[in-house]
Amino acid sequence: MDNITTSLAFSMFSNKGVYALLLGSGISRNSGIPTGWDVVMDLLKKLSVLEGNTSVENLEDWFIEKYKEEPDYSNLLEKLASTPSERLNIMKPYFDISETDSENGLKKPTLAHQHIAKLVKKGLIKVIITTNFDKLLEKALDLENIQPQVIKHFTDIQGAMPLVHSQCTIIKINGDYMDSRFLNTKTELQDYDISLKEYLSTIFNDFGIISCGWSGKWDRALLESIRQTNNYRFGSYWCYLRNCEPELIELAKNRKGQILQIDSADKFFFEIFEKIQALEYLNDNHPLNADIAVARIKKYITKEENKILLFDLLTYEAKELDRKRRLKFNAGLYPNKENLKPVLDYYISNLDIILPMSITTTIWGEEYHHEYLLKVLKIITEPINFIGSLYDDSKRMQYIPGLFVFYSIGISCIINQNYTLLNKIFQLKIFKVPEDYSKVFIVEKLHSFTIDRDVANSILEKNYKTPLSTYLHENLKPFFQDITSNDQEFIENFCIFEYYISLNYLSKQPRITSWAPVGEYIWRHAWRNDEDYIENHFSQAEILQNDWAPLISGMFNSSYEHYRDIRNKLIDFLRQVHF
Repeated sequence: MDNITTSLAFSMFSNKGVYALLLGSGISRNSGIPTGWDVVMDLLKKLSVLEGNTSVENLEDWFIEKYKEEPDYSNLLEKLASTPSERLNIMKPYFDISETDSENGLKKPTLAHQHIAKLVKKGLIKVIITTNFDKLLEKALDLENIQPQVIKHFTDIQGAMPLVHSQCTIIKINGDYMDSRFLNTKTELQDYDISLKEYLSTIFNDFGIISCGWSGKWDRALLESIRQTNNYRFGSYWCYLRNCEPELIELAKNRKGQILQIDSADKFFFEIFEKIQALEYLNDNHPLNADIAVARIKKYITKEENKILLFDLLTYEAKELDRKRRLKFNAGLYPNKENLKPVLDYYISNLDIILPMSITTTIWGEEYHHEYLLKVLKIITEPINFIGSLYDDSKRMQYIPGLFVFYSIGISCIINQNYTLLNKIFQLKIFKVPEDYSKVFIVEKLHSFTIDRDVANSILEKNYKTPLSTYLHENLKPFFQDITSNDQEFIENFCIFEYYISLNYLSKQPRITSWAPVGEYIWRHAWRNDEDYIENHFSQAEILQNDWAPLISGMFNSSYEHYRDIRNKLIDFLRQVHF
């Protein structure tokens, strides 16, 4: 059954509103409302009592012997009541909820009814044909705040809203037990009024059919209505419990549909609903554009119960980016403009969703969201295996997507003064090479000199002092326009973050290493004649020392002395840098 229900769920999800339900008494079996045969046996008992036979052991045999025919719903009602109104009074106790029923939780919508109502609410089902007299479906829909259009007699068709414009239309082809015009004798079920036949014909031609709880055995007029349609546009599914009646097999064959054995109506509709929810979830986690992605991030980030949805949304996009990163990676390319510029352009073109997602999560997230961002960084920076000769700069192109995300999170941390997350990204480690247990700090791979300066200038056809840093600046600035008040604010936060990169790079290296990656701050700083924003930022360490926020977060071993040594080491290095 699983493969068929999966196929059906996907078809319903992909073609909203094109399937109509055809429901029989089996749909209400678990509610405590008696089935047709239960009613037959109870009516047999009533009839035998009325005729003075109070001790009949086998009511079915008694009826056959007395009336020379098989007992069924129709002929019993004909013998017990002669008019529709009288039959209504006989039928009501089978459907009305008594005090005992209420105490025992009976005659209420089943799981099947509830999940059908949820499918209607999602717009997946708009038309329901049922042979049942009960109101369980209407009650289930009411719980979802849906008021269906109900056709319970052929005279209701005239003036009814067109099916496509109604949120839900229920066609109770045999009527409603509260309406004395309901049909239930063989004579009444033999044929329908022409208007009802035409109405049903339109449905059977224009909609796919999902039948459940209906055997096809007794409702002759309905059976004929289905048989006479031959211009159907969509498929059909015919569910049965234990033995499939020949009528259902014939209908499935004629409509090129499928018969489907189920355990129960409750389980069937529950599985359909669950599979559709899974498809919706997958679809939700594949954003169509950056605006939708950010809107979902903001929706999920406000409530802790949505943390799984947020995690899945971020990691899904990270895995998609990683897939594309690996697809374009080729360490054997000679590192020149002709070979590497198309790779760079491809990587940049696939960042328009992950960058705003990362920025939004950093700015608005809670501390428990930090691990999600670290996971994103790890996914898109783990080294890619490559067989054959390679060029170092071509090999390091694999880190470009991670470099942009690293910068987007880091700059956001500076803006938001989130030094806890800032320290975490500097402490993050990735494998040094594929299939190797040794790891390196991510800042050793992601910095403004990830690609050699001359190679970067060659690719970009520029002569920048810090080409990769400037390229990052130019491409990241648009993503921060709604977060920073002006370009200068972005420049300052960008440069401060790069200064932290230089410090942390030195902090992670052996003591003999004095080189550090530098960014735009080295030449922008020299141009400034006004307030020195970098000096102002880092001078706080001298004032607060171990109470300085970055040190409290754990950066530089939480030691002012260690930070001071690293800062002095960087200052000495910067004095020697010439472009």
